[in-house]
Amino acid sequence: MRRNRAGDSSGADPRSLKNLLKQVDKSTQVRRSGLEQVLVELNLHRDSTPSPELQSALAWLCNALSRMVNDPNAVHSREVLVAADAVRQASA
Repeated sequence: MRRNRAGDSSGADPRSLKNLLKQVDKSTQVRRSGLEQVLVELNLHRDSTPSPELQSALAWLCNALSRMVNDPNAVHSREVLVAADAVRQASA
């Protein structure tokens, strides 16, 4: 994904799902900045996937990540990890 220095990704393709899941996993261990952009890119993957199973898993992950961004706590982190695993399984 090509982004300018300000982090703007308008008009660019989202990063690979594998790369985004890696960022999600890291975010559950340490509070990271940039999760809003990861969420935007995951939504793009969700909206463009033809697989209903993967689309459902991505929707769950997007919702869980949104909750964690707004209120980071252990419960939300665990939900994000479980949802990310569901995305990995659906994409395999």
